[in-house]
Amino acid sequence: MHKCEGRQLFSRKVGGLHCHTYTSAMIALLDANNFFVSCERLFRPDLVGKPVAVLSSNDGCIVARSNEVKALGVPMGMPLFQAKQLVDMSGVTLFSSNFTLYRDLSRRVMEVLAAEVGECEQYSIDESFFALASNITYDEVVVLRAHIMQATGIPVSIGAATTKTLAKVASEMGKQGSGVTILTDAKWQATASTYTASEVWNLGHATAQKLKQAGVTTTKQFMDTDRQWIAKQFGVAGCRLFDELHGRLVYPLVCNSTTLRQSIASTRSFATTTQRVSDLESAVAYHITQVAQKLRRQHLLATRIYIEARASRHSDFGLRKSGMVITLEQPSNDTSYLLKAGLKALRSFYDPAVPYKKAGVTVSGLVPKSFAQADLFSAKTETLLTSPTTLDTITDTLNQRFGAGSIRSGIITQAGARASAKLRSQHYTTDWKDIATVKTK
Repeated sequence: MHKCEGRQLFSRKVGGLHCHTYTSAMIALLDANNFFVSCERLFRPDLVGKPVAVLSSNDGCIVARSNEVKALGVPMGMPLFQAKQLVDMSGVTLFSSNFTLYRDLSRRVMEVLAAEVGECEQYSIDESFFALASNITYDEVVVLRAHIMQATGIPVSIGAATTKTLAKVASEMGKQGSGVTILTDAKWQATASTYTASEVWNLGHATAQKLKQAGVTTTKQFMDTDRQWIAKQFGVAGCRLFDELHGRLVYPLVCNSTTLRQSIASTRSFATTTQRVSDLESAVAYHITQVAQKLRRQHLLATRIYIEARASRHSDFGLRKSGMVITLEQPSNDTSYLLKAGLKALRSFYDPAVPYKKAGVTVSGLVPKSFAQADLFSAKTETLLTSPTTLDTITDTLNQRFGAGSIRSGIITQAGARASAKLRSQHYTTDWKDIATVKTK
């Protein structure tokens, strides 16, 4: 099918089926396959079909694995030093986390999806729930998946069912098959008897262990269990899961465009511990700059800011005071204003005897910029509640054009802002100097 015909098809079948009409539609889940690995392979096609793994901050643990690495028996979260021998013997290509690249490619995938189906509920960096017409066909969903993959280069799976929980099951089934699964009631009844209860979305490890002790190991057994027993053992959450598995919608779609975020965070561990206040100030300033930029992009203001700097939880200083919440005089997304408040808070609890391993910033109490109320007695109100300052506007423009961090506060140094990432790939889509080059013979 021609690309334009595919877009028209979904504009006709799916367009206009937004979140407020979810009761008459199926709920679908788009899940990007092995997302971090897929992002790396997009610019390294020579690695397709070969074992690839992505490491956590500071290259400590394996946080993403290609199917080839999974087949080697490498579990998620395995420390690299434990897997090093197997990785070397099997020729696994390793990458440090490149979250700038992953976030940008995630945005592109979600934008293409939204253009096809209307409003979506992005659940994570690589997952998004959306509505599909109840009479949509399998072939039409295949066309939707193919268009997203063609437009972004990221392999995805789509699962559709009557509830979010079943859509999650369907997407997992899609990964194991053709990439698309429409989970009808008959198909689910046939699958539930072999679907392990511990695999069910939102069923925690402790709940799974308790079910196993009661002799409930499959999802079919859980569904056949008396609902009153479920309520007594697992409360409201257990009953909601029980109902979702029976096809009764409990968790409706919540459109991102109509849902206000509760907080924005930026945190990172250090490559090595530090006791120097200058390193902490640099790191906190970096994180404040990041959250301030996100606030401005989303036209939000923060009313509270939480500054944290903590030692390793395994150290003797794990229980020391590690953070402070500041309620701002005025809601703001102004970088300099947030820097002044945040650095003051950091210095108030900094202890030179503590070997700090991690620093971060979280802003909360978020309000739309248009909703913020001015303080009649504050001289700063006019600056903080109107358009971004000239400095912020210029900084954002230059960083967007020449790459993140090109212009930054003088207090931010490389040592304070960056984690160890010796194997990080280029910022292919967000930095001019990292744009991929193609050579021909």
